[in-house]
Amino acid sequence: MAHRAVLRPSRRSVLKAGGLAGASSLLGLPLLAACGGGSTASTGRLTLGTTQIMQFDPYQTNSAIHIHTFYTYLLDYTENYDTRPAGAARWEFADDHRSVTITLREQTFHGGGQVTATDVVVGVERAKDPEAGFTLAEPSAFIESATAVDRRTVRLDFVTETPESLVLDWMFAFPLVRADRNNAAAMETEPAGSGPFLVDSFTRDRRLVVRRNPDYWDSELPRLDEVEFRFFRDEESLVSALESGDVDGAIYLAPRHDERLRDRFSLVQGGGRMDLFFMNASRPPFDNRALRQALARAVNRERIIEQVRFGIGEPIYTAFMPSSPAFDSTYLDSHGFDLAEAERLLGRAVDEGAAREATAGVGDEPGAIDILQIIQADFEEIGFTLSIEPMEQTTFLEELFSSNLECCVAAQPNNLQSPSLIARGRQMLPTTDNVMLGENLPEAYVTAVEEARTAVTPEAQRAAWQRLNEVLVDEAWAVGIATRPSLHGLDQSVTGLAVDQRDFLVLADIRVE
Repeated sequence: MAHRAVLRPSRRSVLKAGGLAGASSLLGLPLLAACGGGSTASTGRLTLGTTQIMQFDPYQTNSAIHIHTFYTYLLDYTENYDTRPAGAARWEFADDHRSVTITLREQTFHGGGQVTATDVVVGVERAKDPEAGFTLAEPSAFIESATAVDRRTVRLDFVTETPESLVLDWMFAFPLVRADRNNAAAMETEPAGSGPFLVDSFTRDRRLVVRRNPDYWDSELPRLDEVEFRFFRDEESLVSALESGDVDGAIYLAPRHDERLRDRFSLVQGGGRMDLFFMNASRPPFDNRALRQALARAVNRERIIEQVRFGIGEPIYTAFMPSSPAFDSTYLDSHGFDLAEAERLLGRAVDEGAAREATAGVGDEPGAIDILQIIQADFEEIGFTLSIEPMEQTTFLEELFSSNLECCVAAQPNNLQSPSLIARGRQMLPTTDNVMLGENLPEAYVTAVEEARTAVTPEAQRAAWQRLNEVLVDEAWAVGIATRPSLHGLDQSVTGLAVDQRDFLVLADIRVE
């Protein structure tokens, strides 16, 4: 279930034990919860602090702390993307790449009742609905239908030939939810899963207490009887609570706290998201492609990594993680930071009638305003004025998703092992619902995403990924900056905390020594 936490003692170094407690047992090892084994559950409790919001619907993945806490997914990935059975005991692909048959393991929902194929069928129907599926809608577009073969067997039929990697990525992200409660309204105040923990009590924005699920399918997990989450309004208060011992751990901290905490606490780093600079190609001045191409060359990734992310993270050129099979590092040279080239391209854009100014909206995502200030200074060097408009995070998201922002810095999820999953999220959709493209959606992008989604041979995949890269760089509305690792600070008695490839918290193996 994801990979086991790694302790990181110093800035931009190779991950090493560095003398921190527990390093020898944690460093670099995959968390193979799906295989069982290991020590039995301990009796104990833990208190974690966070500034993240909390909600219980796994289809709305804007809260990273609930995904694995309350829900089981069809499969888990190890650190190296090896698959391990989880909610699915096994699966078999058809030779024609047009279907997969999934056999569920015996498991029980929190509220009682066995997980069945019907629950999967209902879940797939919701996932395919853009209005109800949210972040699962685009990744589920390859599915034509889901059929319950028997109580524990479900068959997914695909729209066309589909690479196994895309199906496996989907299975990794597909939660098992009770059919009769699989809607946003039903999960507003209570989850409906079969994961390792149950809700004991919840006071919104203040406190969440979860307790061990005695009926979890892996009898060895979770290790602890109880975990309490305390919600903080700001990171300074959260870090102070960690330093004073009021909480045992502070999760999802900005990298700037690394140096402050590293000598006294165990630090766990997760790396499943990216920072991108988005330009709204559906409205001036960014409806001019030459302008977007010019400004893309004026993004100083290395400076942003060093000054904003404190040396933590790797540069990217679009929305591909370095771990993606479609990542091509040569673009960081051919289309990297070059103010002279940016100024030349800007002159061409201005000749075409593009304006030399725009406004960037910014919420309270950690580091976003600092990144924009660096971009602002470099844009000024080439003669482009970028104003920055701070706003509350809820207002920022409303403006972003209503296509009202001219440009912004925002997070993009890991596209895992399927390059077509770059099209997840409202800023990257291959439809006119894309909040940064709208009616200016390039047909070449739609075609490139579809080719990446349907290429099954190695040769076809390489060609599709190359074409997708070319289109993304040419259209230049989504300019990659860097991976955005998360940071988690823990009392040195705490071990076993992990995050998955999406940067979602995994608590099943956490324990207090």
